[in-house]
Amino acid sequence: MRKFLLRTLLFICCSLCFSQSLQNKFIKGNIADKTTAVMDASDKERLWLTNEAIQFVIKNAEYLGEDRDLEGLALAAILSLPNDYGQGKTESEKEEISNQLLKIYDLVQSNTVRIAVLSKYLTLKNYLPVEPLTLKLNTYMSSSESYYTDVNLLKSIIGVLGYIGDNNSFTILYKCYNDNHFSTYKEELEQTLISLIPASMNEVLQIIHTKDINQISKIYGLILKNEKISQNYISEIAENLLNESILIAGNTVSRKDEVVKIQLGSLKILKDNKCTRASSSVLAFFKVAKKEYTEGLISEEQFIEVIDSTGILAPMDSVSYLIDYLEEMNEMTENEREVSPAIVIAVINTLGAIGDKTAFDSLLAVTYIDYPEAILSAARNALAGLKW
Repeated sequence: MRKFLLRTLLFICCSLCFSQSLQNKFIKGNIADKTTAVMDASDKERLWLTNEAIQFVIKNAEYLGEDRDLEGLALAAILSLPNDYGQGKTESEKEEISNQLLKIYDLVQSNTVRIAVLSKYLTLKNYLPVEPLTLKLNTYMSSSESYYTDVNLLKSIIGVLGYIGDNNSFTILYKCYNDNHFSTYKEELEQTLISLIPASMNEVLQIIHTKDINQISKIYGLILKNEKISQNYISEIAENLLNESILIAGNTVSRKDEVVKIQLGSLKILKDNKCTRASSSVLAFFKVAKKEYTEGLISEEQFIEVIDSTGILAPMDSVSYLIDYLEEMNEMTENEREVSPAIVIAVINTLGAIGDKTAFDSLLAVTYIDYPEAILSAARNALAGLKW
């Protein structure tokens, strides 16, 4: 027992001596010694040494300039900060920690150190105020200085803004996305812009409402790559894209293929998300799609998808539209004008799926017309499924 107590006391004494020696080494040693002391510190003395190192770097960076030893000490101090640093601190203490990190970012002209600060800040984002860093990075990205930034640092800045950015970040980065200077950062910018969409819905909708097909296409491209954002946001964007593409379709003779792609893609998003709140937009598109199908801008298969989507997203409101279209095709057939059997069947099946009894007369009329058996069979099935 006495031997055990003796070993324990010796261990404690050695630990204290080692701790004191590290502190002494930091206080008395050169910058390289200070760095070694921070790196060798155990959990107990690490925080004291790390704080001292941070203060030393801030105090001397301006005088030493680009000094590799000082950069090494700064890097060791940042990496040594606990990943929950700031937890349990007062708001003023958290602000002070944040200010210290920002000072190191400003004072130490090393891309490696700055990337380390950004990485550590990201780790501590739940414990420290992020607004000062967000403002700093927003200001930097909106300046021409960002054109000449180190590739790895710029990627880190863009990535960090994806986690701590705000609606101003979205606006600034979207300008970068349209700027050829940042063409090599397209993937990073896209991922960050997608992450910022929930905080920037007003900005996104403003871009859509410019009626600029180039910008509308870019917003459409962004939401197609989304895998994380709430479908409510995506559906709202898709509805606005559909509305604006309808307006553009009526006012332009160029890039119609691009407009149609956005229309059909937005409709698919709404259908996949079962977004019935967009029923009025879907009905407006149904009328446009009829014209586009006649003009050959959309295929038979695509128009059938429009008919199906219309029945799903605007079931009751679409009945009168579908009835009118079915009667139109009935009249064309009676006058020996060609209609697509697949389109007729799609309209009949959609009316049957909705089951509204107001379609009875039009469906019954189909059975008296010289249609192929597949159409007559579809009409009989639809009649049998009507709700009375």
